Amino acid sequence: MLKGTHLLRKLQTKSSALQTLPKNMLSSRPRAFSMLLGGAKKSHMFGLRQNSLNKFALRTFAQANLDTEEPKLKAINSEKREFKAETKKLLDIVAKSIYTDKEVFLRELMSNCSDALEKQRYSELTGKSEMRDVPLEISIFTNERERTVTILDHGIGMTKEEIIDNLGTIAKSGSQQFVSALEDDTSTGESIIGQFGVGFYSSFIVADSVEVISKSDSGEACRWISDGTGDYEISEIEGSDIERGTRITLYLRPECKNFSRPTEVKNILKKHSLFISYPIKLNGEVLNSLQAIWYRDKREVTEDEYDQFYESIANTKIPFKYQLHYSTDVPLAIKALLYVPSTNTEKFGMQQEASHLHLYCRKVLIKSKCSELLPHWLRFVKGVVDCEDLPLNISRENYQDSHLMAKLKNALTRRVIKLLEDEVKKDPEKYNKWYSEFGNFLKEGLATDQDYSQQLLKIIRYKTTKDNNKLISIDDYCNSMKDGQKNIYFHVTSGQAGAGASPFLEPFEQANIPVILLENHIDEVCLKNVNEYKGYKFINIESNYDEVAQDLGAKVDHDTTKGIPESEVTPFSLWLKSELAPTIAKITISKRLKTSPAVIVGEVSSSMRAMLAMVDQAQFEAATKNQAMEVNPNHPVMVKLNKLRKVDSENASLLLKEVFDNVLLQSGIPYDVMKSTQRSYKVLEMLLDYKTADLSDGEPQIVVEDVERKD
Repeated sequence: MLKGTHLLRKLQTKSSALQTLPKNMLSSRPRAFSMLLGGAKKSHMFGLRQNSLNKFALRTFAQANLDTEEPKLKAINSEKREFKAETKKLLDIVAKSIYTDKEVFLRELMSNCSDALEKQRYSELTGKSEMRDVPLEISIFTNERERTVTILDHGIGMTKEEIIDNLGTIAKSGSQQFVSALEDDTSTGESIIGQFGVGFYSSFIVADSVEVISKSDSGEACRWISDGTGDYEISEIEGSDIERGTRITLYLRPECKNFSRPTEVKNILKKHSLFISYPIKLNGEVLNSLQAIWYRDKREVTEDEYDQFYESIANTKIPFKYQLHYSTDVPLAIKALLYVPSTNTEKFGMQQEASHLHLYCRKVLIKSKCSELLPHWLRFVKGVVDCEDLPLNISRENYQDSHLMAKLKNALTRRVIKLLEDEVKKDPEKYNKWYSEFGNFLKEGLATDQDYSQQLLKIIRYKTTKDNNKLISIDDYCNSMKDGQKNIYFHVTSGQAGAGASPFLEPFEQANIPVILLENHIDEVCLKNVNEYKGYKFINIESNYDEVAQDLGAKVDHDTTKGIPESEVTPFSLWLKSELAPTIAKITISKRLKTSPAVIVGEVSSSMRAMLAMVDQAQFEAATKNQAMEVNPNHPVMVKLNKLRKVDSENASLLLKEVFDNVLLQSGIPYDVMKSTQRSYKVLEMLLDYKTADLSDGEPQIVVEDVERKD
């Protein structure tokens, strides 16, 4: 480690002692440091006071020599230069406009440091640079009293010409030029970040002056200083303790002094730069022990590393259920590490799950909690996505190409669905347990996102009339279909208890045709939205008979000997229609009912049923008008009602309304409970009016007298 860096650490262990020094001693800090540390006669100084740089005061750099006199920096061939006209304008825009958060300056400088270290590593590996005993790391030092923050990297460094070229012109990008040089040299394989051109200038968001000292292997140490307005000063220097690399010191504005606090800097680094490949030290403390494991081969990552990483990004100790670590170059260069949690927090009535996906570009955070990476119905997925191909805007705070972002979103979505497909094949029971927690998320996708409907159908689970206690896939249903079956049938139930009670299920059970049982309205919306699967159309069994007849086969014939006589069917139907108007507008003779007297036909969605339960009477009557009803002419209730209407129309009407309430109830359609209750009492009263006669054994017996026509 550099001598100055080592000395600074020793200095920082005694920093608290400085706080107790008298004010008159603190007014002369070089002397104060010398007295405190015992042996340092002087501290080397930075910052030349020039005409256009009058904001610079003569400052003492924190890396004081604890044992010997630290040499004073000596400027050689100092010259003052002006920024180009377009650079002046752009610099003002950068400092005041394009960055929404001031803290991003540190992210930008860290990216530049990582860039420089990556260049140096590559140069050493290719033999273009001598390998020295200088650690490839980044050190950050804060000084609250001096209101400074200093960033030091031991990267490739810059010559005087490179500093002028890279820092003097805002549109230049050293990284881009370095890549061009590599391409000219037919070399490939380097991973670099700084292709955005303006990251360094974000320093002036928080600093009223910036000092850069840099040294490359091929040149002398140079210093660049500027207040970010019209000009800058550059010179070669003697006496620098930097063997190789770049040191940037920011003299913070008074309103930005919080960035000289170690806790503030630490929080920013953990937020934006936690996964940079090289060690980051803040006042000697290593911060980024957690590696960017998504960049590594998954065969080299241990289970403990995956667990620790998940705990870090998800902020939970609850283990995840599934994990996806993959890398691809098609259609984009993507490295991703995604986690599917095991518990659903939304089921407890808490607020909607927020995105925990973070977007990186070459290990540098671009956007935290990036909800645009996956559709809303996959909001439970957590992890990181690193895309090298994403074109970013000038501030690196956002992406510019919405088409490319959509392409990335599509690739990730299909990969997550495929993960779930693979997991259900590996362990169906484990998947079904997870599905009980997260199934509604997938159904939400099926209802709202046509692009992935066919894939989602493969991983959504249903119960059927074959086994009401077992969850199966839509493919399992297709495999259990009757030979020649044309459609996939479903029925919305009122829960497991009522799953087999619907009169609509009768003909399907007799025809041995499986029916998917849906327990809530979102399932119905999903299947209607999809419409078909593998050429099979989704059909609600409550549909008109013609839509289901081709699969049901043989119809139920009208038994004219035991049922309503053929000649009386039409008069009976007209009577039903008249009595039940305006709710019923159409009466048809059923060809599918055997054990039920009647059903309401035509789909009434579960959401419509829920709505009807909440409206007032006037709205209810308006919403339930003009229904169609199928009547079973063979059912004893209908046969006797037909007889009764001819001799006692009043009681026949009363009993018909009672029957109709039951039909509505079976169909899941709400009805007027108060009116129904009053009718039930009248029916009970009518039954109790019949006489009771004694049996021969003395027990009472209910005797129903012959019904006579009333006058």
